[in-house]
Amino acid sequence: MAKQMIKKIALSVSATVLMLAAPVTWAQSVTVAVAANFQGALNQLIDAYSLAGLPYSGTTFTVTSGATGDFQTTISTALSSPGGTTPYDLFFAADDTTPAALRSSYPAVVQTPFRYAEGKLILWSKNGPNVSSSGSGGFPNPASYAYANGQVAIANPTTAPYGTAAQQTLSRVGGIAYLGGAYDAKFAQYATIGTTYNAVNASSGPTSYPNMGFVAKSQLCDSNTGAIRTSLVGTYFEYTPATVNGNPPHDRILQDAIAIRGRSGSSNAAVDAFIAFLASTDGRTIIQKNCYLL
Repeated sequence: MAKQMIKKIALSVSATVLMLAAPVTWAQSVTVAVAANFQGALNQLIDAYSLAGLPYSGTTFTVTSGATGDFQTTISTALSSPGGTTPYDLFFAADDTTPAALRSSYPAVVQTPFRYAEGKLILWSKNGPNVSSSGSGGFPNPASYAYANGQVAIANPTTAPYGTAAQQTLSRVGGIAYLGGAYDAKFAQYATIGTTYNAVNASSGPTSYPNMGFVAKSQLCDSNTGAIRTSLVGTYFEYTPATVNGNPPHDRILQDAIAIRGRSGSSNAAVDAFIAFLASTDGRTIIQKNCYLL
């Protein structure tokens, strides 16, 4: 009897030690709003986090992708309503001004913004003119080509920061005003950089429009190599900070995120644990391999 009791105690102690040594993966729920350019990278980050065996790795993420400006409106409307709370625990914007504005307006619940990436703008011509050798000009002036109406895709500059960057590039590099310029009809405007990419990607030939457009480098990226994928159809031009006519082609696409407190059923600890993972070596590697700068 004594031997059996000792054996049971030993087994109990061993089980307790195993429980203490095992990774803690408390299941929680986190809602995320993400600018369309970062959706692919965020999905990879969530997958890696779920396998990392870290605290809260068992968290369930609900992700909504869209335009930065639209998310700003949604969050502001929710927080401004009587007794309103945020629909999102985390918001990954495609700029640094929107998170700062939300923090300024709702400091009681919106946490200090943090930088998670810097994006790059690419002109991708899938079936249009060759843009790879356009030099610092990048985008060829529509007056030099027989551009068809709607041939060039661009994200809405009002709500999508990558659309703003494209708008700046057109003005600074090509002297082209958009909106309100002589070539407005040549452009097809889309709500997000995600739908902009999808429109160009759907082009099946030279007369299938839009057959070129301004997209995010991350959308053309091979996340295994951290470079433009070798299977990409067509030509592309990557804009750099180098000055053109005394100005950079566009302002830097600095992308900030914010945590927002107060959603019913949310866990601040789970949100903060995922933010910490983003800053880890594993998290930063995933972001870089999606063609973002850190």
